[in-house]
Amino acid sequence: MAICSITIRRSVLLLFLLINSLCFAQDLYVRDSVKSTNLIDSLLIDHDLRNWSVRLFGNIRAQGFKLSNDEATLTYIPNNLFGVGVGIATSKLILDITFTIRDKSTENTDRFDLRGGFVFNQNIIDFYFQIYDGFNVKNSINSTTVFREDIKSIAGGIDYLYLFNAGEYSQRVLRSGLKNQKRNIFSFGLGGFVLYNQISGDSSIIPIEFDPYFNEQARIKNITNYGIGVLGGLVGLFKLPSNFYIGISAKAGIGLTVKNAETETLSYNPGNPMLYKLKGSILFGYKWSRFYTNISLRASTNMSNIDFGNNGSFTQISGKLALGYRIKGNKKSL
Repeated sequence: MAICSITIRRSVLLLFLLINSLCFAQDLYVRDSVKSTNLIDSLLIDHDLRNWSVRLFGNIRAQGFKLSNDEATLTYIPNNLFGVGVGIATSKLILDITFTIRDKSTENTDRFDLRGGFVFNQNIIDFYFQIYDGFNVKNSINSTTVFREDIKSIAGGIDYLYLFNAGEYSQRVLRSGLKNQKRNIFSFGLGGFVLYNQISGDSSIIPIEFDPYFNEQARIKNITNYGIGVLGGLVGLFKLPSNFYIGISAKAGIGLTVKNAETETLSYNPGNPMLYKLKGSILFGYKWSRFYTNISLRASTNMSNIDFGNNGSFTQISGKLALGYRIKGNKKSL
């Protein structure tokens, strides 16, 4: 009986300790969840509606790529470059979605473009995701063009830059037109990038009439590219008279890639891992009390060797005209 009583007491004690441990663990889990939620909230969400704006824009955008060797170059570009879009902008987050304007009289590239970025303290992060179906193929041999609806490109990436001496940098001016710029700023930044590209076709992406100019390894049916690297750049934001402003940036990066290429008859991994990245942009804007407008030009290219005398590059070029409206105004200037 005594042994039974001791066993019961021990069982109750163990049960109490187990329940207490579970409650403590649950409390830690709740605290960690709250901390994570608060961190995401502080980084991405601006609760001040004075810093929110919506915007409409029209753009010209081309996401293309090149395949070249010493004898010839093939250039792949979409055939409908115009689009319209909607977006939101805050002091921390920019998000734009583009819709293509289709030309019913010709074959069209099906496109999806998502681009955005967010800013916290001296950190700038840009991201993009794009899917393009159908490309015009131009060549350097006879300058003819053929449309290949089976060729598809998927691209995505993230660029990160830390600005050393810009403080808040008034990125909301450059990106969303939400605040008056009080002084000119010029800053150097350092960071990194990651990217993913895939190009594929139902058959070789080289039109059959140009096969004699390329070797078997260039007659690619599918190629994927994963890249990571370091990025450095200069950014500037300059105040002009009468609420005009201009922003510029120039960035360069170097990194490593892992590539896999497939042709009709073989599969191989290009051995040269080097990746080179160039990126530049310029923006000219004007701000009213609640409205703002800006026009921007942006270009970037990633270059990589795919072995056997073949080179590849992936390029993005865009121009945008945006008109934005701040959701909530101020009784006094920001």
